[in-house]
Amino acid sequence: MQAIRIAVLLLLAGAVLFAQSKPEISNIGILPSEPVVPSGDCKSSTAGYLEQTQPTDSEIGQFVSKSLRNGYIVTVYPATKRGVFVAMQCTNTMTSARE
Repeated sequence: MQAIRIAVLLLLAGAVLFAQSKPEISNIGILPSEPVVPSGDCKSSTAGYLEQTQPTDSEIGQFVSKSLRNGYIVTVYPATKRGVFVAMQCTNTMTSARE
């Protein structure tokens, strides 16, 4: 029983020492963005609420799939009282961060 208490105390002491050591950040680097390859036939970016206030998961999936094929980067936000907000950025009008 005494051996178990000593083992537990040693484990706790090790955990306390480990928890007190904080990692240090030595270098931060910024990676260049990947070039955006235009696709689809979109002409401009757009954003707004979907017309239906309670679209099904299947309807949202079909909408996103069609938008991606048309060349949009799609961001779908969680539903609110007004509905589901969607931002669609057209890849044909984007420029790379490297340019």
